[in-house]
Amino acid sequence: MNKSGYPHIDRPWLKFYDKYDLELPKVNLVEYLKQKNAKRGNKIGEIYYGNTFTYDEMWNNSDIASRVLSQLGVVKGQRILSITPNIPESAFLWFGAIQIGAVTDFIDPRPDSMDIKANAMKVFEVIKHEKINHIIALDKCYLGMLKPIENELKEYGIKNIIIVNTTDSMLKGKAEYMKDVMAYNELRNNRSINDNIKKLKNYQAMLLKIKELNQFDMMLKEAMSSSILNVYNYSDLVKECKNAKFYNVSEFELPIYIGHTSGTSGSRPKPIMLTNKNAISNLEQVINAKVGADEGNKALHILPFFAPFGAYDNYLLNIACGVSNIDIPEFEINEFGYLLKRHKPNSIMSTPAWIAALPTYEYLKNEDLSYIKKIIYGGDSMTAKEEVDLNNWLKEHNCPVVTEKGYGMSEFAGCGTYARAEYNKLETIGIPLCDTKFAIVDPEVDDKLVPLKFKDGQDRLFGELAISSDVVTEGKLDGEIIVPHYELDGDSYIRTRDLVEMDRDGIIYHKARKDLSFPRFDGFKVKPYEIEKVILDNKMVKNVALVSYYDDRQKGLMPRCNIVVNKELSDEEKLALVEEIVYKQIIGNSTTSSRQIPSKFIFRDKLPLTKNNKVDYNYLTKEQLDGNEINVDVVETNLTVENIHIYMNKVNDKTRKKIK
Repeated sequence: MNKSGYPHIDRPWLKFYDKYDLELPKVNLVEYLKQKNAKRGNKIGEIYYGNTFTYDEMWNNSDIASRVLSQLGVVKGQRILSITPNIPESAFLWFGAIQIGAVTDFIDPRPDSMDIKANAMKVFEVIKHEKINHIIALDKCYLGMLKPIENELKEYGIKNIIIVNTTDSMLKGKAEYMKDVMAYNELRNNRSINDNIKKLKNYQAMLLKIKELNQFDMMLKEAMSSSILNVYNYSDLVKECKNAKFYNVSEFELPIYIGHTSGTSGSRPKPIMLTNKNAISNLEQVINAKVGADEGNKALHILPFFAPFGAYDNYLLNIACGVSNIDIPEFEINEFGYLLKRHKPNSIMSTPAWIAALPTYEYLKNEDLSYIKKIIYGGDSMTAKEEVDLNNWLKEHNCPVVTEKGYGMSEFAGCGTYARAEYNKLETIGIPLCDTKFAIVDPEVDDKLVPLKFKDGQDRLFGELAISSDVVTEGKLDGEIIVPHYELDGDSYIRTRDLVEMDRDGIIYHKARKDLSFPRFDGFKVKPYEIEKVILDNKMVKNVALVSYYDDRQKGLMPRCNIVVNKELSDEEKLALVEEIVYKQIIGNSTTSSRQIPSKFIFRDKLPLTKNNKVDYNYLTKEQLDGNEINVDVVETNLTVENIHIYMNKVNDKTRKKIK
């Protein structure tokens, strides 16, 4: 058979699959998961601080959630905002909503700053823009992100708020929780030389945590009792709905999920709507690609629900494969090694920054890693040297497998390629999933797709990726086009803005992003032009260029800002300007996130230019730090911003600022 030379037509990667053109069951996602686990009713599907849930218990809890939501008046097609972390209730309420035909809209539960009103107004903007009908919130998020805007919520039409607590499903596991509090405190404040002092500090931290929890409970009760809305504890609603009924809605193409990714024309995270069909196609394809782990294994559930990669590939995939999810509601990067040693997961799915940092964790120094059966990263790539060094380190620690990797976007549920076995080559992102078509198109043409083809003797094809699949979002929300689609050879494609090379076997090598964006250490996509535009609004700023650098503290990429101002400034004036940019223009801005705050500000006389008189971002990225930068340390976990410190390395009384 003659080949056309066009990858999206020839699909050379299909030779690596035993089967393709999968048939999808026309049911809702929960029914699909129940079918997958029909013989696993008594097997453990969820682990949370000493408590376990079998699959039968998970489905029972999902039915309870359906009854609770129905009793509160939630109906098919309505949208439920969920501001919750990785706790069992997040999944049960999501599944419960799916069964009655409602859509769960997950947003980042982490507030952007200590400015409570600014955080709350950002949430309100999402509620209005995405037409939310009901709200589910973690208790902390209710106090910090909803209580300040209750008048606005009532005027908008919100009547009910359901409160969930991180400790509700712990039962006897609260002792396990306190164990983690002590360990985290040691990692976050490990400056004591004397071990006895460390133990004392950790014990004091535990007592302080207990005191904080008691004080918080009192604050929460007061806030709920004085609310002008109907604010319910989910645990109370569960007790009250025993006799309630619900009607199961099983419509294959019904929307069930809204996740969020970085913005396009603005910094507000853009909503990505996915349906039962999108979800089931994603799971069937990744299972067929052997991404999933073996039944009976345990996996860390650390990636968040508001990111499709976290909801689908780090959570639902495990459920579909009979793997027990270990829910991790809150942590920071330096605690990743502790989590591995503590839980000994058989399957790990993470960002490359966390995986590449494994050799640096003290907890893993002498750890036998023979329990790891699958280790996968996505969201960015590693260099060949990083991957070789990591695999050598894993082998030295008795890990029986090497790292595998994938590539994806929120627009198609987080996974579109996978690299394993003979196509798990260095610096590759693998081959397309079996029912996914990848076209290589001309990156210089923006208004339509111009496909590229292999020429005689050409081993690799370079261009921009465009993707067509049942997994891809329709790209619309209430008639607004969020993700544009393009027609090519009878199929609908979206552009990825990723520049790649594909070889003749269909194996793909990621090269760059067209918009110069890069992922932070935690996977959040930083788009330089978005934050540059915000900073340029300051009348003192003449020019600005944002690039990435490797941050030793976070063990991954962070943004650094090269800034040119209109006049010469003293050190004190530079600090004041950075403070103004951070607090007023980023944190105080409803369209930006604290994750976009540059952690280094470099004041320059001018920006370097290329021969074509454009800003030389490549030069700035390769430039080494010299210690003269202004540092912005954001002390953060995946749930909260605890502190922001703005300071210069050359410390004295006049030039140091500590902002709490």
